Amino acid sequence: MERQIFTPANTPNLREIVYEKIKEAIVSGIIPAGSRLSELKLSKQFDVSRTPVREAVRQLAEAGLVSLASRKGVYVLLPTPKDVIDLYEIRTALELIAVEHVCAHPPRRELERMRKSFEAVSDDWDAKKFTAMDEEFHSSMSRNAKNNFLDSMLDKVGAIIGICRHYAIGVIPKVSSSLEHMAIINAVLDGDSEAAKERMKVHLANTRDGLLGYISSHPEVSRYPEEKEDK
Repeated sequence: MERQIFTPANTPNLREIVYEKIKEAIVSGIIPAGSRLSELKLSKQFDVSRTPVREAVRQLAEAGLVSLASRKGVYVLLPTPKDVIDLYEIRTALELIAVEHVCAHPPRRELERMRKSFEAVSDDWDAKKFTAMDEEFHSSMSRNAKNNFLDSMLDKVGAIIGICRHYAIGVIPKVSSSLEHMAIINAVLDGDSEAAKERMKVHLANTRDGLLGYISSHPEVSRYPEEKEDK
């Protein structure tokens, strides 16, 4: 997988291609949270000059995925517990808008297919496979809301959340989470927007609390390398 991401970016729009490749590596966990990004190393991996890498890194900083620390270099963001709370506050508000819109015109076949997939989940399922299903569901909600800006805004928030979510991926209660997804789907298919929004709020609150619990019991995941060395 790493070799596929770090293939040479030989296209006219180098900055955008390099940006997408680095973003994918960060969100997928290939470049772990807290890692220092080396422009020289990345330019060699992509077989490009340092200019498109530098521009891509600047774009990543604007997206909130990396931190430009003065005199210390560029690091992949390490969200703090406060960051998680703030991000989920925004995510919840946006996802409730999405659910309300989708309830008016639910994509029935798509939702029924996903409900069937969630019904088959067991707690011994591969965590990454389950996470992919979860992401597909939430992506479907934002995409089918038919709001020109909602999808891109949720994608930005989701990417930042995804950085730290890799740490807690193995402790997700898959069966109970699947039941939460199915409850949302059932309410959407019934066209009951109030019930769907309430169930989405519960689901996102549980997801947030699970991530906060992991970070609280593993404080090392919210410290940068220099901070770890100082302890």
